[in-house]
Order: sequence, then structure tokens, then C-alpha cells
Amino acid sequence: MTLTVISPPGEEALPLAEVKAFLRIGHDGEDGLVTKLAAGAEARLEEASGLALVTRTLRRSWTAWPSALWRRGIALRPGPVGTLLAVRILEADGIEMDVTGRFALTEGRLHLKAAQVCPLVSIGGRIEVDFETGFGDADDIPGDLLQALKALLLAAYARDGGTAMPEAAQAVIAARREVRL
Repeated sequence: MTLTVISPPGEEALPLAEVKAFLRIGHDGEDGLVTKLAAGAEARLEEASGLALVTRTLRRSWTAWPSALWRRGIALRPGPVGTLLAVRILEADGIEMDVTGRFALTEGRLHLKAAQVCPLVSIGGRIEVDFETGFGDADDIPGDLLQALKALLLAAYARDGGTAMPEAAQAVIAARREVRL
């Protein structure tokens, strides 16, 4: 399974001005450092939570259909997945087959529609699923995730937490973690 970014987020989860206000930085001398710390904190939160904060377009690729497709559907990650854009089979000889119409997206899971047959993938071929994920713009990110992001940012800026995840961020991630049965 491969994940490819088709179009990255159009903005940061926390704009530089908001980060500087939160950290109480009143000058431009640390803008480079603060920008890197904010990007690192955002990436760390997204990785730990399995969520995309700001909307982006991603592509998941497989060489064979995951077995979960026939049971509960394939969970597309990171979430929250909002729109299924395309499902394609790319054959080894370069032929591309659009099979989007056979699939539906329900609660972030890709599954076959009723009475549809799963298309075969030849040896050397692959499956590509393009989807849009994220909460929307920076203004649409839930408050608890913003607080977790700020806790990560503060720990990185203060250099007091080492590599440990701050408790405030851990609590938010634990509360949002999907329970798998």
C-alpha cells in the first residue's frame, strides 16, 4: 500500500501569526524556527491521530484488493474522508480502467455497491483510489485538535518535553482513536 499526496493542504492548521500570538512572540526573529516547529507539530499530531487537519487530496495504491473490502470495506486513512474522487485499475500494459461507479464511500470506508463485482487486477497492475480528506480549512478544525496541536507546539518550542507526547495531546488522540472490533 502506498500513499501519495495529489494536492497538499492550501494552508497551515495554525497560521504563523496565531502561532506567534500563542507563544507570545512579538518579533520576526524566530519566524523560520516557529514555522518549522508548527509544521512538525502538525505532522506529529496527524500521524499519531490518523487524521488530516486541513483538507488535501490523497491517493492510496495497492497491487491487490485488501481483504477488508469484502468484510467491512477499506478504511481510507488519514481521516476524515469526505469525498471519493476516483477508483482506477492500472494494468501492467498501461491500460487504465475507471471503476469509480462500482464503489461507494460510507463513513470513510470504501466498499462495493450492491450487485457490483470487484474488478480483477492483473499481475503487475495496481489499484489507485483518489480521495479528499481533512476537516476543511484551518477555521474548520475541531477545537480539541487545535488544543492538542498547541500543546505539541509549546512542548517543542520550550524544549521541555523531549520527544514525549504532552499529556494534553495524548488525551485528545486517545479520545479520537477509532475503536477496531
